[in-house]
Amino acid sequence: MPYGGTGNPVNASKGYSGIAYDGKRDPFAAAAQPNRGFFMQAQRKRMNIVAILLSLFVPWLLFCFVDAVLSFSIHYRQPLLTYILIVLVFLGVVGTSSVFAAQAVRKKISDPTYQPSWYIFIAVTALFAFCFGLYAGGYNFETNMQRYYSLESLAEYNDIDTNAYLGQQLMDAGRINFKPGTTLDLGRSMGFKNHDIYCVAPIKSKAGAVDSASSTSSVDFWAVGKNCCSGVSADFHCAGFSDPSALGVIRSMHDEDRAFYRLAVQQAEATYKMTANHPLFFEWVHDADEATNHLATKGYTNYMLCIASYFMLQGFFTAVVALAFSKLAGGALN
Repeated sequence: MPYGGTGNPVNASKGYSGIAYDGKRDPFAAAAQPNRGFFMQAQRKRMNIVAILLSLFVPWLLFCFVDAVLSFSIHYRQPLLTYILIVLVFLGVVGTSSVFAAQAVRKKISDPTYQPSWYIFIAVTALFAFCFGLYAGGYNFETNMQRYYSLESLAEYNDIDTNAYLGQQLMDAGRINFKPGTTLDLGRSMGFKNHDIYCVAPIKSKAGAVDSASSTSSVDFWAVGKNCCSGVSADFHCAGFSDPSALGVIRSMHDEDRAFYRLAVQQAEATYKMTANHPLFFEWVHDADEATNHLATKGYTNYMLCIASYFMLQGFFTAVVALAFSKLAGGALN
C-alpha cells in the first residue's frame, strides 16, 4: 500500500481515510475533509437561527402593523386606504407563508424523511397575529382613538355661561370648559330605561340656579351617562358628579345612545316643567382638555402594552416549537 509524506496510509481511489498508521483517529481528519463535519454543522446552525428569528419577528411585526394601522389616525382620516393596506399585508404575509407551508406539507407527504419545516409554524402564527391585530386595533380605535380624533376635530369653547348660550350656538362643540360656579343640577336629573338606563342631568351656571324651577329659558346643556341612576328618582351619579372642582365636558360620541338621552330629556321636561329646545349631550369631566388628552394617552399605552405582550407570546410559541423540532429532528431544523 502506498504511503504519504507523513507515513500514513493513503487510499488512492478514496483519498485520505483519517486513520493513522498506528490505528488511531487523526484529529485533523475532519479539517482535511471540507465537505463533512465542522463546516456542515456550522452552516446548519446558521440556517436554524435565521428560521427562528423569522418565526419570531414576522408574525410579531405583522401584528404591530395591523394594530397600528387600525388604531391611529390613518384609520380615522382615510378608512379606505386603511382597508386596502390590511388586505395587501394579509396577501403578502399570510398568503405567502401559506404557500410555502403548503409546499412543505406536500414534500412531507411525498418524502417521509423530509425534516420538520418552520413554514407551517410561520403561516399559522401569522394568521393568528393578523386576526388578533384586527381585534386589538379595532378595539383600541373604537374605545379610545376614534373619540380622541373626533373631539380634536370639533370646536373647543372656554368660559361658557349656560345662561348666555343656547344649544344652537354651540352645535359644533367637542370640548367645553364652563365658567366657575357651573354645576350639575342633580335635583332635576332623569333616567330613561331601555334595557340600559340612560341618565341625564342639566348643566347650569351659577346665575341660573336662582328660581331654576320656574325658569322659561331653554336648558340645552346636559351631562349624560349609562346605568348610573335608578331611572325612578333624581339620583344621577355618573362619572364626575362628585367632583366639586369639575368644570368641563366632552361631547358624547355614542350616536346610538343619542335618541334614548333625548327621551330622558323629554321626561325631565315633562316632570320638572322645563324646556330643552336643542339639547346637547356631554360627559362631565374635571377639565375638557385633560380628558381629551387622556383618551390619546390610553390609546398609545394600550398599543404599546399589546405589542409588548404579543412579542412575549410569540417568543414563547417559538421557543416551544424550536425545542420540539430539535427533539424530532435531532437538532436539524429547516
